[in-house]
Amino acid sequence: MKYLFTMANKTFALTLTLFLVVGLLQAQKNTDSPYSRYGIGTLNTATFNGNFGLGGAGIAWRPFQYKPLVYDSLSRSNANLNDRGSNFINAVNPASFSNISLTTFEFSAISRNAEYTSGGQSRTGSTTQFGHMSLAVPLGEKAGMAFGIKPYSFIGYDYSNIDTINTELLDYSYEGSGGVNEIYFGFGYEFLKNFSIGVTGSYYFGQLIDNRRVVYENVSSGFMNSLDERIVRVNSVSYQLGVQYFKHLNEKYRVVVGAILSPGDEFNAERSRIVRNYNGVEGLERFRDTALFEDNSKVKVANRALLGVGVSLENKSNWMLTADLRLNTWGDEDIGPNVELANGQSIHIGFDKYVNTTGFGSYLSKIGYRSGLRYNSSIVRINNEDVSEFGISFGLSLPLRKTFSTLNFGAEVGQRGKDEAGLTRENFFNLQVGVTINDKWFIKRQYD
Repeated sequence: MKYLFTMANKTFALTLTLFLVVGLLQAQKNTDSPYSRYGIGTLNTATFNGNFGLGGAGIAWRPFQYKPLVYDSLSRSNANLNDRGSNFINAVNPASFSNISLTTFEFSAISRNAEYTSGGQSRTGSTTQFGHMSLAVPLGEKAGMAFGIKPYSFIGYDYSNIDTINTELLDYSYEGSGGVNEIYFGFGYEFLKNFSIGVTGSYYFGQLIDNRRVVYENVSSGFMNSLDERIVRVNSVSYQLGVQYFKHLNEKYRVVVGAILSPGDEFNAERSRIVRNYNGVEGLERFRDTALFEDNSKVKVANRALLGVGVSLENKSNWMLTADLRLNTWGDEDIGPNVELANGQSIHIGFDKYVNTTGFGSYLSKIGYRSGLRYNSSIVRINNEDVSEFGISFGLSLPLRKTFSTLNFGAEVGQRGKDEAGLTRENFFNLQVGVTINDKWFIKRQYD
């Protein structure tokens, strides 16, 4: 009875946390980048607690970890090296869920800081936001499942520029917010010896808010200003497939290969739009007429199709080196003058120094270290110029006393775009903090 009561409390806490996170996602400003104006915004490159420090790599991530032999309230330190037992959730490839040996709960938050330079002028921006929340559960010896919620894309910009039309000075201002969020459910199964398959189903939701204002500097010109307000509400589903295969080269080394595929179906969405003409200044507008009104029209929003392959080389008791190559394609969509969605690729390389969780040795020997780098080719092309980005990341896992859980820190520095051809150079620094909790939540312990 006590066990059932404990499980009910944990389930209730997770459910309550999920609802709070959904509300937070709907309310927050997630980025300050002018590039988030286009399409569905800036894709979220920050991944889970383990992947973040690996440059986002994870297609072939299936690390050796320590699995407890005896796990009760009296002893948590006895462990055995086993092919199963990853103490992180790797949602990059759902096939990795077959490797889960402990119930794992993850949560993270991220701080984004950037300097934007365009035309010799610079400004700074920063946001702090929810990173992800996920729960993974082993299902017997060869299967596991995971579900969670995370941002998929961000929109957050506020900038203006001056132009001249027939000697009249016009002030163009652009402001946007929102983004697309993802709730996912994944399952992985070791179908054949050393060969795992997986599938993730995802529900996407969110609002893409875009406001454009045109103001005549000469108030006596007789021309009216205009305000164009657009809201796109996304409600759509999609899926991703994954496979992993590993082979022992000898007693010390193992190689893992993997692949993922996502079809990139267009998002189903509804769009509301109103264009109004007005006199006066912002905040004291006197609206004169409505030039356009559109309410809940059915639209399609472009989403990427993804094909990725990866390989890892592992020293079974010490380290792992992994690399991913991912190809992205976008459907045709008119997203603005002189702007187009661009097909491309991304490269992710990471190094992981495994954690010693046996309970023996110093605390320093139990700290996990990760480092990585990534390169993402252009998602959008502006004025025939690519907007690519790269980042260098570092990760640190600090074990929590008398548990298999860790407190995780990750940092990434990098650059996006360039200060040329009317573009903006974005120098960014991201800091992620998260916790990974490992426990036997859904298995009754021998002692209580």
